[in-house]
Amino acid sequence: MQAIWTKDVRLDQLTAKDCEMVRQWRNAEHIRQHMFYQEVITPEAQKSWFDSLRPEADFYYVITADKPIGLIHVKDLQNGIGNAGLFIHDQSYWGTPFPVLASMTLLTAFFSRSDVHTMVASVRPENTISKEYNEQLGFHSIAVDKMVLDKSSFYKNVETSSLLQILCKANPVVSIATDVQDRTTYDARSVPMEVVLHRIG
Repeated sequence: MQAIWTKDVRLDQLTAKDCEMVRQWRNAEHIRQHMFYQEVITPEAQKSWFDSLRPEADFYYVITADKPIGLIHVKDLQNGIGNAGLFIHDQSYWGTPFPVLASMTLLTAFFSRSDVHTMVASVRPENTISKEYNEQLGFHSIAVDKMVLDKSSFYKNVETSSLLQILCKANPVVSIATDVQDRTTYDARSVPMEVVLHRIG
C-alpha cells in the first residue's frame, strides 16, 4: 500500500527523500526521550536502516494533515502479527484528533487483510500517555512494556467507542491505493461502519 487516506489525514509510504526529515524528527529530544533506542541517529545509520526495510514486512508512512506531522508504521509483519507504532513530531498536533485518525486509518487498512489478525505495540513503562493512547484504540497490556490488539477487539472497539464513532463519521471515506490507477473507496455514509471496516483492502 503506497498511500492510505481519509478526508483529513493521509499516510504516504516512506521514501528515500523523506529519510532526512524523519531522521531530524526522530532525533528531536521530545521524540527521542520516549523511544527504546535513544541514541542520536546519524545520516549513515538512517540510510542503512531505510535500506534494510523489507517491502513484504516493514511498512512506514509519513502522516500528513495540512503538512507532514509524523511517522506511523507496521513492522516485522509475519504470521499475521505486526508491530505497530507512531510518533507525532509537530507538537501543535498533540492532543488533536489527527494521531487517532492516523492510527485508525492504518489499523483499518491492515486488519482488512485476511492474513493479518494481531498488532503488538511496545511502550516504555514510564510512558503513561502512550499507554493510555493505545488503550483508547483497544490495545491491552500483556507485559510491562508490551500491548496487544487483535482484529475482533479492534472492530468491537470501533463500534462501541463514542470517540472513535465521532471520528469515523467525520472522516467517512477511506481510500487505499497501491498505485495511481488502483484505488478502492468505501463511503461510511451509505454503508454500515462494520461493513466498511471489514471490506476495505
